[in-house]
Amino acid sequence: MISIIIPTLNRAISLKLAINSICQQNFSPDKFEIIVVDNGSTDNTKQVTEAAIAAYPFHKIHYIYEVEPGLLSGRHRGALEAKGDILIFVDDDIEADVNWLQAIQESFDDSSVQIVGGRNLPKYEVEPPEWLEWFWLEHPYGKLCGYLSLLDFGDQVRNIDANYVWGLNFSIRKSALFELGGFHPDCIPKHLQYLQGDGETGLTQKANSQGYKAIYQPKALVFHSVPKERMTYEYFEQRSFYQGVCDSYSNIRQPNEKLEQVSLINKIKQPLRFLKKIGLKLFRKQTEKDKLNERFLKAYQRGYQFHQNSVLCNRELLDWVLRKDYWNYQLPDICINT
Repeated sequence: MISIIIPTLNRAISLKLAINSICQQNFSPDKFEIIVVDNGSTDNTKQVTEAAIAAYPFHKIHYIYEVEPGLLSGRHRGALEAKGDILIFVDDDIEADVNWLQAIQESFDDSSVQIVGGRNLPKYEVEPPEWLEWFWLEHPYGKLCGYLSLLDFGDQVRNIDANYVWGLNFSIRKSALFELGGFHPDCIPKHLQYLQGDGETGLTQKANSQGYKAIYQPKALVFHSVPKERMTYEYFEQRSFYQGVCDSYSNIRQPNEKLEQVSLINKIKQPLRFLKKIGLKLFRKQTEKDKLNERFLKAYQRGYQFHQNSVLCNRELLDWVLRKDYWNYQLPDICINT
């Protein structure tokens, strides 16, 4: 049995497309279930899911309302409810190719494979601006755009670094998920941003360190919705700030580090020294591309510094960051003066 888990929040229109694409797979419906975890939607998410249950009577579609906000609660509630031994986590704004599920199942037929990622291609709402091309990075296997969670490593099945398996299209053996301690906090509401973690990154870093096998399966193809609001400087700036918060969290959790304030302060200074050097180089050129890079770099620095300062002034927040796991995903009642 495969369990497909879709955490969702106020995206009923895209959720309908996601569920439809999964129900139209070239794969027997008795071999998988779909778990929709509603993280407090105020739109018609429940009605959309109930309509899908009625439209696809031979599919196992379950609706769960989870009051705790954030992607972590959706992922972990779904994992705890899942009956499958293979768990697939997808975003609520993807559409899966018809052969997606079959390709994932065949990948796990190799008992040595623990984690499977796939090709994540864009579905642009409007024609993308020319400047967007600047933020596609070349890779020996292909290219990627982290700002929009897009990745194309070509047509070949490959062993890959698990960090290239991203949360919008993330498949893992259930046993491995629990052995690795599960996900870290992710997509926390803006007013609780200091509780943000590094999502699936902490899990994949641990998978790498313990020798878990991850593969890229090109036929595990999803199309990721890219609305026009995401193709703006402001959105990229927000994502940069968010990445700074995530990286601060990751750095604090690095093993074999002392927890005194001096140690934490050093963790702030070292990355910022490196970023400052990059910033100076960018400042000298001042092309449009460089100005954007500088702008996003500054947003990253603000995010990193925001999280570090929040942790330094609150022991409870440090305890939250350093928790062994987050299977109890209830957010702590911590007040931070920012």
